[in-house]
Amino acid sequence: MSECSDSPQLAAAATPHRAGLGFMLAMLAVLLGGILLLNAGVLETSYAGIGFLLLIPFAIGGLVTGAGLRLYTSAGCIFAPLVVFAITFPLVYFGLGEGLVCIAMAMPFWLAAGLGGGLATWLIHRRQHRAGTAGEAARLQAAAFVALPFAVLWAEEAAPPAWEERSVVRAVVVDADAATVWPLLASIPDVRGDEGLATFTHDVVGVPRPSEARLVRRADGLVREGRWGKAIRFEERVTAIVPGRRIRWDFAFPDTSVQDYTDRHISPDGPLLKIARGGYALEPLGPGRVRVTLSTTYRMRSRLDWYAALWGEILLGDIEDNVLAIIRTRAENAARNAD
Repeated sequence: MSECSDSPQLAAAATPHRAGLGFMLAMLAVLLGGILLLNAGVLETSYAGIGFLLLIPFAIGGLVTGAGLRLYTSAGCIFAPLVVFAITFPLVYFGLGEGLVCIAMAMPFWLAAGLGGGLATWLIHRRQHRAGTAGEAARLQAAAFVALPFAVLWAEEAAPPAWEERSVVRAVVVDADAATVWPLLASIPDVRGDEGLATFTHDVVGVPRPSEARLVRRADGLVREGRWGKAIRFEERVTAIVPGRRIRWDFAFPDTSVQDYTDRHISPDGPLLKIARGGYALEPLGPGRVRVTLSTTYRMRSRLDWYAALWGEILLGDIEDNVLAIIRTRAENAARNAD
């Protein structure tokens, strides 16, 4: 790591303040301990807020860099948060059982904010030593790094954002007639692992692929029973059906298999997200050709709604694209075999 341009003055001034390393590390321990307590379930709506996504990593970056600057006078210390997060994310995934969905969503903010906190601490450190004002100011700065994120988290929890409704819609043109396609919209049994598309959601984030959807009749009406992989189960309770044209449903999640397998902080029927309803529409385009549209409507609340909506488009869009590809392939194969 390269020395700062005024390293002789910084080196001379840094020695009296090496004792501040212990206080800096103590503040870092308090911050990390507080995060673990929050992870135990105290937070409900603030995982998608400013405090968690920006201020906590900013504070970690500032404290880690501050600790490094107690030992070295190198500008390279501002990159220490990136190393810390590179170690932390695997530990969180394997040690705390955090899902890849949550990690992937948080990582861009945490890396940028952590680096920002490191840079801010380094700039303040330089200014204080040039002015000869280092000392208790460093302790006040470290305490502020700890206090500010939790103050914002408390405020966000006390006044959660309003619910917002969004929809993700995908469509595909199928070279088969409506009579061939419609049964696949009602039920898709025995889906193999090699069917469908390669997607970021399934192949990188690790969300299981659909394995079946069966339309069954119950005492209270029609229900599409869905299953992803071997463990995830959910229901699509039919609210409207016009055979050969469209089917609509409300989602229901009778157990916790979705968040147990994917991410416990992103429940499909929780305080941040509610997957509400969906359905297929089938539109004839001519002899032996139809358009199939699949839509999913969800409700969310986040102070970074634009970012949450972007991930909704990516994750739900990948899932819909994959399902539509399975339907198209099966229908077109059936149409060819019929000829």
